Amino acid sequence: MFDFEVKIAQSKNEIRQALRLRYEIFAYEMKNSRGHLDVERVDVDEYDKFCDHLIVIDKTNNKIVGTYRLLLGHRVDKKVGFYSERFFDIENIKRLADDAEVLELGRSCIHRDYRDKLVINLLWSGISKYIKDHNVRFVFGSVRLGNRNSNSTLEISRLFKLIKKKFYALKEYRVHPRAANIFRGLDEDIRIKNYQKIWRTLPPLVKGYLRAGVVVCGYPAVNHDLNSIVVFILLDVKDISPSYKRHFF
Repeated sequence: MFDFEVKIAQSKNEIRQALRLRYEIFAYEMKNSRGHLDVERVDVDEYDKFCDHLIVIDKTNNKIVGTYRLLLGHRVDKKVGFYSERFFDIENIKRLADDAEVLELGRSCIHRDYRDKLVINLLWSGISKYIKDHNVRFVFGSVRLGNRNSNSTLEISRLFKLIKKKFYALKEYRVHPRAANIFRGLDEDIRIKNYQKIWRTLPPLVKGYLRAGVVVCGYPAVNHDLNSIVVFILLDVKDISPSYKRHFF
């Protein structure tokens, strides 16, 4: 019988376990994480000390099996900024924080033995509670479309064609990849015969976001830290899809 708890990490030990889970995913599975400390086997960077760490604990073995990093706009250090700013110019998004609370999501990962709807739903229920507790209006972050490899140009071009057609943000919410992070070779003229087939190839996390009401705010960028291709996403909490609102709010 599964027995899970979802909460914000409260102790140094809980935070360290979350960072070790991130190391396991990003350093071992994805083979690249520039933020980690090899000796301690944790994935950590300069943003973590300003964040809350949402965790899911399997109470049967007291093991942290899922985590998200949550960074509220009013907690951002002006010198450090948001993590997404490493890859994108997000000035249009930062202006939203002048009148409302914003929340950046990042570093999401789930232990390989727990990758089913149960744990991701627990994480999203935790995020929804956090949104309500902190009166958050806008949620954003960067999400991985795929790995950077020899096939990425064709794959990303197909996925972005679908996104731009059906899930693209209004002009006032646009962001732009930084010069060092531009994804070269994107084919905007690629022809798509079956958009439903392309939809099925989207990463599950991206599909979940899009179903929830998320929009994509600009062209893909290269995340050199994780050797992956990412897009910037934005959710106006008022625009959450009815099914997600019923389930999580």
